Amino acid sequence: MRRMFTHAAISAMVLGAMTFVGAGVASASTTTTTTPTAPPFQSGNRYLSVNVDTVMGSGSPGSVGAGCYLANNFVQGQTVVFRMWGIDNNTGRPLTGSPLTAANVQSVVIKDLPGVSPNPPMIYNTRDGYFTFGWKTSTATATGIVPFKVTVTLAPTKATYKIVTVKVGGKLTRVRVVARAAHGAVSYTYSEKAMSSTTGSLATPSQLAIGAAA
Repeated sequence: MRRMFTHAAISAMVLGAMTFVGAGVASASTTTTTTPTAPPFQSGNRYLSVNVDTVMGSGSPGSVGAGCYLANNFVQGQTVVFRMWGIDNNTGRPLTGSPLTAANVQSVVIKDLPGVSPNPPMIYNTRDGYFTFGWKTSTATATGIVPFKVTVTLAPTKATYKIVTVKVGGKLTRVRVVARAAHGAVSYTYSEKAMSSTTGSLATPSQLAIGAAA
């Protein structure tokens, strides 16, 4: 079963050098040891947090009714729908795209889909709040695990300022200070197969896989 995050869960994520360390406890009478575990899967950086999953598209062979449901095992001929959502860590706002006037995402691109060129963009769905892309597979689609990546790029932002009151020379005065620093376009690349050992990885059963059509 693939992992699921709500928007609230994503906003609670601690990013950067996130590690969980089990510490052994020793005393004169007892000794407790811990079993090493795989590093947690991190999905973000200081600027943004993202989560990506896949669902079986409505109308795809083998789909249930008119809705979509989480899936990561597909067979050739089925449609894999990618979804991405997350938050802007500087503002706490959800990641949104065009046509919203408050869009904060410049682009979302899927990479390394077999047989798909150029790299397809994910489009913001105003109804559901996801960025989505439907990959229609065929009998020509390579089988096996699909080591896809999703690169999310935040749009550049200008600095914002606020007025604060400080005491200078014994007198109160109002000064203008930076509330949030400006930044250029910044990106994060999500990968189900981690690109380095420091970011952790998902076990093989949790990765997207394509099986041969019957």
